[in-house]
Amino acid sequence: MSAATNETFRSDDNIAAVAAAYCLDCIDVAKLNFETNLDGSDASIALVEQMLGRLHEQLQIARPSEAQIGAFAKMFGSYVGEVFRLQRGAEWGIVRVGDKEFPCMQSAADGRRFWPWERAYNRIADGPENNIWHYYLALLANPDAGDAGGPDAT
Repeated sequence: MSAATNETFRSDDNIAAVAAAYCLDCIDVAKLNFETNLDGSDASIALVEQMLGRLHEQLQIARPSEAQIGAFAKMFGSYVGEVFRLQRGAEWGIVRVGDKEFPCMQSAADGRRFWPWERAYNRIADGPENNIWHYYLALLANPDAGDAGGPDAT
């Protein structure tokens, strides 16, 4: 269970606006750089996983900065989050863990929190053990599982 389980969520319109813009960028990047059409469906998250896998495979060659990985993570994570929000209902916001604040999402159906930006970052940086398609399927299949991932309070 996440360290943020007992922490307070607050919605944030600025994060929602940033996520919406990054989501549109993701659709464009997928089409232009990966020749992939993202249609906003649950199934399209499997295509996101394939693209994140390619980015991970290219890390040793491209040697992107953490900021560059972060930008791709926000873009692809925003797409994942926006698909969930539009298909299932959720809200972008902030959760406080200790003295730090983190962007996250909260499901409208059950209040569960999840972190698509962080998951996308971990998928790019760490590899297939952070498969974003499996993460998304777990969100759909097990709404009573508690918070899905999340920042460590340490």
